[in-house]
Amino acid sequence: MSDLTRPQGSRFRDALVIVNAGACNPSGIAHSIVDACREIREHEPAACTAQDPAVRMMVYQLASVCAVADYALERYMADEGACKERLTELGLKPFGSR
Repeated sequence: MSDLTRPQGSRFRDALVIVNAGACNPSGIAHSIVDACREIREHEPAACTAQDPAVRMMVYQLASVCAVADYALERYMADEGACKERLTELGLKPFGSR
């Protein structure tokens, strides 16, 4: 959960709990990733969030829950097409379109 008073290093505990317990709530995992990135920005501004082991573990769990840990190109292309189709149905333009 988001909490601005979390102690530095909380992301490492969170990552282990998420992965070892087999967390399956994408929203909860995503919130923990955001909290971890905030912690890094606040306490280790020179660090790269994408290279942080806690962030990487949480992202891996999220990818596993969403069944994209081994995202095949065919599946990616089908999902991309589905997103574009839904945008069209909703009358919205893709990012970067005019």
